[in-house]
Amino acid sequence: MPSARLCAALLVAAFLAAAPASAQVGVVERGQTAYSEALNRRMTFNVYRPLMEPRDGERWPVIYLLEGRPADDGWLDMGSVYEVVDRAVEEGVIPPSLIVMPQAPFSWYVDNPDPGGAGMVRTALTRDLIAAVDARYPTAACRTGRVVGGLSMGGYGALLFGMDRADEFVAAASFSGAIAPPIEANDPERLKRANPFYDGAFGRPISRERFNAWNLFTRLPTLKTGGGPKPDFYLAVGDRDRGGLLQATTRLHIELLRAGADSTLRVGPGGHDWETWRAQFADALRWLGPKLDPTCEQQVAERPRRRGGEQSLIMP
Repeated sequence: MPSARLCAALLVAAFLAAAPASAQVGVVERGQTAYSEALNRRMTFNVYRPLMEPRDGERWPVIYLLEGRPADDGWLDMGSVYEVVDRAVEEGVIPPSLIVMPQAPFSWYVDNPDPGGAGMVRTALTRDLIAAVDARYPTAACRTGRVVGGLSMGGYGALLFGMDRADEFVAAASFSGAIAPPIEANDPERLKRANPFYDGAFGRPISRERFNAWNLFTRLPTLKTGGGPKPDFYLAVGDRDRGGLLQATTRLHIELLRAGADSTLRVGPGGHDWETWRAQFADALRWLGPKLDPTCEQQVAERPRRRGGEQSLIMP
């Protein structure tokens, strides 16, 4: 008799591969660029956009997907994000949406002002990139039309963006996110192990104070006491994931609930690999669909879409 784990893996494979593939309903645009004031240089990002323009009264919600370490073209090349999105749109799970995949290798998606560092990446992606995308595409340019997700390093980044910019994102999703508790002062061995792993994002050598300041658990009190809206959180992790991520993800889920946030935890079969992340992403879209509002811009006061400043943000 096959094991329960094998049966689950076969079901995932059937969903992603054995079922007849739907026709691609979007267009891949690789290597898009836009100038970032925060970085003082151009950002690079990939896009998967719907083939058809939005219907009257609607615009495209935007799903920002952050890459893992080292942050290559994984969502397109290995994640086959277009197949998962096409199927979700075809089944009515999500409205036609713009998928934006920024490139920020080894950055850990934090602001790093160090000479030779990745730069002010969090500010660039949550401010400059959003402005550039909203100026270039017919997006639902408001909070309920915008979400962020990511895998591994990008899962940490997505949760960080959700906590820090709840005014910009209605939801944040983590797939095997690189979630870790703060480093205690009496734990020099962990600090030593962490030093090569975080690529200088928190200093070279790594600074315990900087690492803890950017830590998700450290940011929870601000989320709890903040007076504004809280994003909904989706945490997915495999039962065979690495390095204590299952325990850390579960702990963060509990702490998010204690902070008054709406948090959903999914623990399924799998490890730290693309087969697992594709299945997690497909499941997350079903959770995400009802939160996306393609008409949200019609519900807020009319405002300019930054066309006047577009030339300073976007160049062909």
